[in-house]
Amino acid sequence: MVMAQVEMAKPAIPTIEPGLEQAVKWHWQVEPSAATAWGLPVDVPVEAPVAKPGAPATPETVAKATPATKVVPKGPPATMLEHVVAKGDSLTKIAHANGVTVDQLRIFNDMKNDRIVIGQVVKVPGENDIKAMVDAAIAAEKAAAKESPKETAKAKPKKAPSPVREEAPVLIATKPHRALPPAAWGAASLVLIQAFLDRNGFTIGPIDGTAGPVYDAAYKAFEKAHPGELHTPEGQPSAGMKAIGGPYVEYTLTAADMRWISPQPASSGGGKAKGKVVEPPPTFEELTHESFMAYHSGWEFVAERFHAAESFLRHINPGVKNPNVPGAVFLVPNVLPFEIEKALDEPLQPAADPAAPISASMLGVTRLVIRRGETIIASMPVSAARPGLHGRKTWKVLDVISRPKLASTGDPAAPMSVPYRLAAGPNNPVGIAWLNLAKSSDPTPLPYGLHGTSIPGTMMKQESIGGFRMTNWDIARAVRLLPVGTELKWE
Repeated sequence: MVMAQVEMAKPAIPTIEPGLEQAVKWHWQVEPSAATAWGLPVDVPVEAPVAKPGAPATPETVAKATPATKVVPKGPPATMLEHVVAKGDSLTKIAHANGVTVDQLRIFNDMKNDRIVIGQVVKVPGENDIKAMVDAAIAAEKAAAKESPKETAKAKPKKAPSPVREEAPVLIATKPHRALPPAAWGAASLVLIQAFLDRNGFTIGPIDGTAGPVYDAAYKAFEKAHPGELHTPEGQPSAGMKAIGGPYVEYTLTAADMRWISPQPASSGGGKAKGKVVEPPPTFEELTHESFMAYHSGWEFVAERFHAAESFLRHINPGVKNPNVPGAVFLVPNVLPFEIEKALDEPLQPAADPAAPISASMLGVTRLVIRRGETIIASMPVSAARPGLHGRKTWKVLDVISRPKLASTGDPAAPMSVPYRLAAGPNNPVGIAWLNLAKSSDPTPLPYGLHGTSIPGTMMKQESIGGFRMTNWDIARAVRLLPVGTELKWE
């Protein structure tokens, strides 16, 4: 007897955000939540003294900080500060302690080498100082390119390139705790480009070190808006790109970060994959019983903070065994971090400036383009939460609902006396903020706003609740660029 061969089918990728299979069919009301309810209650140890912005760092502020509570800046100081060199200092140590790179210190202090002496004053550049250095480097490159326009024209890329090889690439902007894994080396060139585009407002969604349609769209949009600022005529990273310090930095999870991460369950529910416990997807009942929709793990928290795909973050951090404990060190893309604890600080929307009017366009429900005058200042990926959702002609931007929570009576044919609720949090289906939109002739907010998402890695593939969604880090930046009354054109 011949037995028929049975082929085992692979499980299909869900087409709807897990837990919301029925909920996507219902009408949901967006409501603000109180700032006091933003986050989980945690015990945070008192941190050691650190230098205040604008004040010089001292040996005392460094010596008193313990490894568990030491605060390492995630970026440069807001304004320039001075560091008096003490015994044991090095340029690398000063750079790491102040959130800048060694190259930035050298350039800002007109140093020919890394030699410093006790008592010497090293100026640490602030955010505006670094921007000025980047702008100067770009201007110098443009001036050099004008001297050989034919070579520049030949070298102008027609599409987003594959990784660019350098003779001696700088891979990490801060002194690393461990050697970089091969996966990080292999993706470094593309991660550098993606981080540079992200820093300049031309985002690709989650950074993953690979090319694709969303990356190509961001690359081409930046190249059109800022021709010649990505690469030299020889195809190497531009001076502006190099000035960010490298494709990667490191991030150390802190006790305060646990405010945003769900406590890990003690049970070992779910299945197993390669010896690891795999938690089942959440049910709708579980989602509606959460008091705060926090990140599921340290992986998810760090990935969103540094605009990375969680799978890519895991890939370049094989040495991280427990991502949910303060002190865990992650290698991350070198972007300006999305700090959820500060992202919704008031004021959110800027005042309208008639001298430099802001306008916005929605390109085929794939990208939001924001202009100041005729200059594009941001280009970010967008997707519709529901299939077929689209706009026409011109809409306008209204106000922002911070920390949104959602309420629904469920099936309209059988309304509930007590509505279902989805609490606020970064994992709420509409993310951390909801921007009300209206048609240009009607001030009434539409039911389809512009908002964040709980599924940045699959927002182009899975249905969910809401209207037009962006990553949480992109919506946090978009609301700070769009005054009330901004025109939104559909193209």
